[in-house]
Amino acid sequence: MENILLIGLGYHARRIYFPILKELQQKKVIHKIFIVDLESQRDTINNYILENGNKKVEVFFLEKAQNNQLSREIDSKLNQILVTNNIKGVIISTEPLAHMVYAKWAIEKGLSVLMDKPISTYESIISNEMYGRKLQLDYKELSTKYEKTRKKNPQMVFALMAQRRYHPLFNKIKNSIGEIYKQTNCPITSIQAFHCDGQWRFPAEIIDQNYHPYNQGYGVCSHSGYHIYDIVSWLMRGSDKEPDEMEVFSNFSTPIDIVEQYGFKDYERDFPDFNKYNNYSLKDFIKKTKKFGEVDCFSNFVFKKRNRAITLVDINMQHNGFSQRNWVSASNRDLYKGNGRVRQESYQISQGPFQSIKYLSYQSKEVDPNLEKDIFKFGGEYHAEVYIFRNSSFNHKWKCIEHFDVKDLMSRRMKDKSRGHQEDARREAVIAFVNNLIDGDRRICDFLDLPQHERSVKMVSGIYRSMARRKKGQDPLVKIKL
Repeated sequence: MENILLIGLGYHARRIYFPILKELQQKKVIHKIFIVDLESQRDTINNYILENGNKKVEVFFLEKAQNNQLSREIDSKLNQILVTNNIKGVIISTEPLAHMVYAKWAIEKGLSVLMDKPISTYESIISNEMYGRKLQLDYKELSTKYEKTRKKNPQMVFALMAQRRYHPLFNKIKNSIGEIYKQTNCPITSIQAFHCDGQWRFPAEIIDQNYHPYNQGYGVCSHSGYHIYDIVSWLMRGSDKEPDEMEVFSNFSTPIDIVEQYGFKDYERDFPDFNKYNNYSLKDFIKKTKKFGEVDCFSNFVFKKRNRAITLVDINMQHNGFSQRNWVSASNRDLYKGNGRVRQESYQISQGPFQSIKYLSYQSKEVDPNLEKDIFKFGGEYHAEVYIFRNSSFNHKWKCIEHFDVKDLMSRRMKDKSRGHQEDARREAVIAFVNNLIDGDRRICDFLDLPQHERSVKMVSGIYRSMARRKKGQDPLVKIKL
């Protein structure tokens, strides 16, 4: 049985990775779990392990890496953990700012890697076009290191967690697109994508909260955003009419805009104890948040081939949207899924005059482990369905309309607060990663291999470059070669 290293045991990892690894331990698929996190999180993590762990879990605490560099002390400690415990694979689930430093270390050690998205981000990326460009350089650096190391260790993998690629409904969509393309030679001609996190941040939290933050100059595009950009890019693949250029144009809102939409006086009116938890005046808030990251971001893409538009794409990302929060303080709450967060997501995909596909996944309430009734229905926790419309007049063998529901295609595995159809898809990815550690199985690369993410990274890069230009009063249209 293999040992596994988990770097980062924050809200997300405690909800997803640790329960899955613990399950695999109980089934004797893996042996020991070694966890690395920051010294500042010692009490929180020790308490969590005490409640949820066992004797086959060891935790190591390190100081924070500075300037994207591992100190000699941290590097030595990590190397000691590897050598002493015969570890072949690592899951990286730190904050995005630290992804690159641990990813480079892991590749250089020849480890198989499963890393959370995005590959990288930077403080103040919303204001500095150079950082937007650097996202592409980071991808190229990792890809080069990965390719070089794989020559010495052909069984290793570097997988980026983009679990929608494992989701049965998205695979149904991709297969349907492929079927029509094979018969008509018509690629995807347009996509409209929408995702809402439903995370209502109160003013003091916007300034002080370091989980999925805005206060470091990045926001939704470095959080949930990558998943949506990536699935759009992935669905477009498989055509001989691949675009060779992309144009990007972004609009966005920041915390200063949010308090204009619903301001301090509105909070005071609707929440009598608002000022008990709010330490900032409106003037202080505006001063402190001037350089904060994006809250919502609406982006327009044109994918071109030989300067002709092949696919038009709109991707609308909301952090500040429909929520089920009605309390002032987030203290002692799970900031990942336990603070009123409600996820809603949809896609409208057109393939010329031949096919139209609609994906809908709309929750109306927070995750409730005790609720089983109607969870697959519209508004339920597990709601996800696809409608496929085809031009049956053009081809009489095609069905005019088909409907597919996640309950018919996915087996529910995740439990308690961890459950959900996206979480079940994540579980499939983690199991595929563990299979690689056990017997060198590289099938995870069919879905999540690092080289498949080049276009997704370029999309995020273009979005941030567009934002930075807009903030400086420059032309926000960005062109990128593919």
